[in-house]
Amino acid sequence: MAQHRATRAEINLKAFKHNLQNLKKIIEPDTGIMAVIKADAYGHGSLPFAKAAVDSGVDYIGVGIIEEGIELRENGITEPILILGSIFPDEAADLVRHDLATIICTNHLAKALAKEAEKQKKPVSVHIKVDTGMNRLGVLPENLLSLIQTINKLPILKLEALSTHFSSADDEDTSITKQQIELFQNTLTELQEAGITIPPLTHLANTSALLRFPESQSNMVRPGLILYGALPSPNLNSVAHEIYQKKNLQIFQPVMQWKSQIILIKPIAKGQPISYSGSFITRQNSLVATLPIGYADGLHRSLSNKIDVLIRGKRAPQIGNICMDMTLIDVTKIQGVEEGDEVVLFGEQEGQVIQVEEMAIKGETIPYEILCNVGKRVPRIYNN
Repeated sequence: MAQHRATRAEINLKAFKHNLQNLKKIIEPDTGIMAVIKADAYGHGSLPFAKAAVDSGVDYIGVGIIEEGIELRENGITEPILILGSIFPDEAADLVRHDLATIICTNHLAKALAKEAEKQKKPVSVHIKVDTGMNRLGVLPENLLSLIQTINKLPILKLEALSTHFSSADDEDTSITKQQIELFQNTLTELQEAGITIPPLTHLANTSALLRFPESQSNMVRPGLILYGALPSPNLNSVAHEIYQKKNLQIFQPVMQWKSQIILIKPIAKGQPISYSGSFITRQNSLVATLPIGYADGLHRSLSNKIDVLIRGKRAPQIGNICMDMTLIDVTKIQGVEEGDEVVLFGEQEGQVIQVEEMAIKGETIPYEILCNVGKRVPRIYNN
């Protein structure tokens, strides 16, 4: 019996640790790191990466929802964990019980947390998110003072940090991010003028910001995608390479490779429709390979007829509509191709590389979505 499914995600934990060490050389020595492990570590597997982050000496772990934090606690992660997506008041008991911190934006959540903390006789750390222009989660700057005053009247709550989130840090236009940084800094100044002590931590910078806006690094950063060896946007390519050269760093290494194998090869005559709805018609007598991977595995149907794969170190085009469990590849030009051959959807093969960023561009999306959507039925094979 095969040890794993032919379609698989190969995960390199050494690359993740390398990327973390690279990051430490980019930021200031006294700047802390919150490794973002949310969304199952961007599809890579939360527990192995939380452990790798802890082994690499991060200061904090960021997750998206309370269930992710509880899972890490129940599997032995004792380092500080922040719920980046905040919680509902009825989740306060679980938050306190598992020694988790949360983003907070409202007075009523502060009071609910304090009530539960008093009940369990355990202090709770909270991080206020200030909405500087994302217009999503966060307290508006004009309401921040009131929220801090509420928290300060609840001594069982420990106000550990102020934070914000950038809406456009990877966009070509840098003006919006600069405005957000300025608004956050002005808000801190106004708090100090009102006699408020700034909490020990402030964190603003995600992957894009810590590379493009070093002034946003403050005393803690929140790297996510870069830890997994990808960049959010082509706009960051030149900036990243400048940093590599200036700091004499090796490039950030991709952590995941997505692979499959050919299950069948057969000749198809010229002029034949391929797959559902015949969205591709063969232009010549062709060899067509079937792969046991489809949109149920996270290979989006919207990528149909747009992407290449690697077989025997050569590019081969995907043809026809991607199916739930299968997809088809034109292997006519791949010399010596055989059933059972390895296929790389993104990753490296015989010195040739397809990056996840390429798949994202062809799918008119972002690398985050491609990685997060690699399905649960795709086994993760970890190489330490």
